[in-house]
Amino acid sequence: MQSAPPTTFDEAYYQRFYFDKKTSVVDPAHVERLSAFVAAYLQYLRVPVRRVLDMGCGIGLWRELIARHFPAASYHGVEISDYLCQRYGWERGSVVDYSASEPFDLVICQGVLPYLSPPDLQRARPPWAA
Repeated sequence: MQSAPPTTFDEAYYQRFYFDKKTSVVDPAHVERLSAFVAAYLQYLRVPVRRVLDMGCGIGLWRELIARHFPAASYHGVEISDYLCQRYGWERGSVVDYSASEPFDLVICQGVLPYLSPPDLQRARPPWAA
């Protein structure tokens, strides 16, 4: 199995799976519940969230939710899709080899890993996740 090439994630892909209500795989209510759970858990643990990295951010479903739960936090989206980077202004990058210049308090990586080959999946794992 090979990782999905960046060209997979073109405008047609997002029209079909995100913007067309008949074929969309997105459930905004699910993402809202998930973000509420993540935020509540981090708040319970008293983890201060000032910087958020959304790796493979897609259309930015988490951006508004992060702003709601952590109003003082900055949100940084990284995406492999040239189409989405141009449309939303995300930084172009891949979970396989992305390197940040500063640490983040929260890293979101939802729905990205199934598109990776086993070797790329190993490369994408942070060193502390062994």
